[in-house]
Amino acid sequence: MSEQTSLETFIEKVSQRPLPNNPLARVRTLAKELAEGAVEGVWDTYISTFRGEINQRQVMEYNTRRWNDKPPRIALLLSNGYVTLDTNSFVINKSAFDLLEEVESATIFISYKRSESSAFALLVLARLKAEGLEPFLDVSLVPGEDWQAGLKERIQKYDYFISLLGKETLNSTVATQEISWALEAGLTIIPIWHNGFKYERGAWNLPTLIDTALSGTHTIRVIEESTLGYNNAIVELLNRFGITP
Repeated sequence: MSEQTSLETFIEKVSQRPLPNNPLARVRTLAKELAEGAVEGVWDTYISTFRGEINQRQVMEYNTRRWNDKPPRIALLLSNGYVTLDTNSFVINKSAFDLLEEVESATIFISYKRSESSAFALLVLARLKAEGLEPFLDVSLVPGEDWQAGLKERIQKYDYFISLLGKETLNSTVATQEISWALEAGLTIIPIWHNGFKYERGAWNLPTLIDTALSGTHTIRVIEESTLGYNNAIVELLNRFGITP
């Protein structure tokens, strides 16, 4: 495998994982992926710099495509002990490699239509919790609580928004409202199609913001309605968070 192919494969793999919104979590993600790239031979443990700026081609390409040229600053990696400065380079420290053994903390809101996706939603909830993540399902709402105020407030505090989409989901005012709130709050959207659902742009009477997001976001699909089909979809979901069950 050539160096460029190795770099391409690495960037494609890590780009499947949602980036967190929390600033400290973003620093941890960068440190973890720099260590991961070193382990896989994409780059060395020594990253070359010039006048404090990275000038190593592989890492520059990674920063451009993974972080849109706006990764956390090297100073934040230094202050958190993930790297150490050396002459014309910085060194990836053991503390960054230790992150590879940890599950990245992530707060996740699971959106679904109860009459169609309740069983699937509970399965997703259980699997995410078992891996140490922090999912929320609206079965946790306090009885009598105003659902709009309660859900909107919760959604705005989360990093990721999983939308379980079946054939009737988008007919639900609640489901579409939740998607709208998530987009307004800047959450990473992860649609999962099941029960034979397939989204087609313009086919639903939805706001442009939702239509664009659901048609342009990489989607996880339950290919067949079986235990294996649902398990494969959940494994792909866990892979998005850097977890290999």
